[in-house]
Amino acid sequence: MTVVRVADVRPQPWANGGGTTRELLVADDGSWRISLADIGADGPFSSFPGRRRLLTVVDGPVLGLDVDGQSHVVEPQRPFAFSGDAAVEASVPQGPVRALNVIVDPAVSPHVTVLELGRTSTLPLAEDQAAFVLKGDGAGSLVAGPGEVAGRSTVAVVTLER
Repeated sequence: MTVVRVADVRPQPWANGGGTTRELLVADDGSWRISLADIGADGPFSSFPGRRRLLTVVDGPVLGLDVDGQSHVVEPQRPFAFSGDAAVEASVPQGPVRALNVIVDPAVSPHVTVLELGRTSTLPLAEDQAAFVLKGDGAGSLVAGPGEVAGRSTVAVVTLER
């Protein structure tokens, strides 16, 4: 089991300089990465040509995204998928947000499911899964399988299928 605490990962500027991100976990072969972005101002997202993106707001209010000219409102804990090739402009109309990002190559299918666990619950994680703890014991940590998350918490479970 791998545990990555957000507080232990130094923020890095986005490729386009518009925000910061923390790379939490990256595949050895580069086929996927899981990161946490802090979005504090309106502006463009970095491009990831040839990749697919799955973004989930994990802290803060809604995030506005204009993806190739189409407007979307991304609500907290509701995953939103889009192409890494897309021209994306973000807006934070109600204030800053933090977003969990899963960026993959075309051979990987990402899924994110947000779950609430009870105090006696245990969530086993397979080798192709990770859980970002939003609330509860271990909040602000990414737990990668094989392993488990236990106890009352809210988690965003990332599954990467090949």
